[in-house]
Amino acid sequence: MERKETKKVLIVDDEKDTVEMITTLLELEGYQVFSVSSGTEAMRFLETRRQRVPESETPVDLILLDILLGDEDGRDICRKVKEDEEMRFIPIIMLTVRSSLRDKINSLDIGADDYLTKPFINEELLAKVRVMLRIKDLHDELKREKDKNILLSQALEKRYSFGNILGKNSRMQEIYELISDISNTDSTALIQGESGTGKELIARAIHFSSHRKAKPFIVANCSAYSQNLLESELFGHEKGAFTGAIRRKIGRFELAHGGTIFLDEIGEVSPPTQILLLRVLQDHRFERVGGEETLEVDVRVIAATNKNLMEEMKKGTFREDLYYRLNVIPIFVPPLRERRDDIPLLASHFLQKFSQEKGKELTSFSPEVMEIFLDHSWPGNVRELENVIEHAAIIAKRDKILPKDLPQYLLQKPLPTQNLVSLQDYERSLILKTLEETNWNKHQASKRLRINRSTLYGKMRRYGLIKS
Repeated sequence: MERKETKKVLIVDDEKDTVEMITTLLELEGYQVFSVSSGTEAMRFLETRRQRVPESETPVDLILLDILLGDEDGRDICRKVKEDEEMRFIPIIMLTVRSSLRDKINSLDIGADDYLTKPFINEELLAKVRVMLRIKDLHDELKREKDKNILLSQALEKRYSFGNILGKNSRMQEIYELISDISNTDSTALIQGESGTGKELIARAIHFSSHRKAKPFIVANCSAYSQNLLESELFGHEKGAFTGAIRRKIGRFELAHGGTIFLDEIGEVSPPTQILLLRVLQDHRFERVGGEETLEVDVRVIAATNKNLMEEMKKGTFREDLYYRLNVIPIFVPPLRERRDDIPLLASHFLQKFSQEKGKELTSFSPEVMEIFLDHSWPGNVRELENVIEHAAIIAKRDKILPKDLPQYLLQKPLPTQNLVSLQDYERSLILKTLEETNWNKHQASKRLRINRSTLYGKMRRYGLIKS
């Protein structure tokens, strides 16, 4: 049989007869009773008790506090207890010989939970004590459940994450295992997957779990620059190498020396630049644009693309020898629609993140919202899900996300005869819509799309997006 915990009650009163009478009454009911005669003693007692009990417990379960304590005012003690983050949930019943409505209101205004006028009927005191202790029990139970949920959430994230990548799907678990296997090698890796699947996160996870983690992790977005500018960005240039080259520039390969360079959107690199990259991969050597000195670097190369490079090779736009140099360790990231079992985990993670960022207490999604999430095809993948939940977190008026908090497009059912648009068409229309909504302010548009400006410029060029 489970042993019932003895409730602890503190009496703060300077009238000896009243203290003795209440003590006898409460001890007969099975409570453990402590008593002090001043506010100063009360605060000292509570502080001493707090140091002895576990962090999950309060020093006592209830305080009976007289308003008149000689030169002290019990309401000051009440205020101090209620302002203390760890003790504010201890119920307080104020005791006084006065019964004016103003005294009652003042006591409740400063945080007292109830009020009792002396002399009181024994049953009335016991009834109020039982009610306050029951309320305290309910609060403690809710707090335990909340702490349990937080611990469960943290445990789930720890179990189903690698770095900042979340996923319990079997294909994601295979990627985690592969990351562990290759992290301490220097082999080149090629990460392939649709936009928004988290390819850069995987590259970062490889780097920061490797022996190179203390060295730089340098990102180069290959779609953000023209051919000449990309060569300068990757390899640097000498002063006077071209118009506007007013000083020497150190390229990203040099900056990544000893660490890792992440070549994002590698499928966008022009054939001449592909030749330069092939040489770096083979010999770890290059020259700055306009320079004659041959430089040698020690870098690990991780590349990523949302293109099918096999198809690009067939079309003659991507070199076969470069492909095989990059594809030593192939990593295929599945789109979100193929790992729907990860949607609740990812959604909860983003909800917790934006709840903290927006200063809201958002706890869950309604069943209807989760059904919408599981039915949606997520062409924008994890990035789209993150944006949707940020939108909902801003709009939500309650602690639970409801369908009305979601972006309108998620609530519109497509017509059965409607053709599915390609991912490129979807991305183009999303970028165009965002640019128009921000009056073609590229800084604001890139923030809304959650991509950097160089990536935005590259996509605008690719899709021919020009302000008319």
